[in-house]
Amino acid sequence: MTVKRRNHGRNRHGRNHTRLVNCDGCGCKPPKDKAIKRFTVRNIVDKSSLSDLQEACIIDKYELPKMYNKVQYCVSCAVHRKTVRPRSATDRKVRYQGRPAARDKYSRDD
Repeated sequence: MTVKRRNHGRNRHGRNHTRLVNCDGCGCKPPKDKAIKRFTVRNIVDKSSLSDLQEACIIDKYELPKMYNKVQYCVSCAVHRKTVRPRSATDRKVRYQGRPAARDKYSRDD
């Protein structure tokens, strides 16, 4: 039987079962290896308020702490939020690691 993906949409190599996680979009429970995970780092305040806070701050060169958040989505929520996009059959065979911007930075046009 033909398969659509080499790993069947999972990352469960050698394991029989993985625990379920909560989707941050809809609340369903996809397996941990199938969920799409992203780690977001944001400033606590927006850029417009940042300059006001730095002027009012007593301590010089004080950096505001950042907000770290790991989000986990089911496949349907990740596609809906455009975190991941569907790829064609030939593009699905391309395997890569890292962010797309980091890949393009080091690509060679020889």
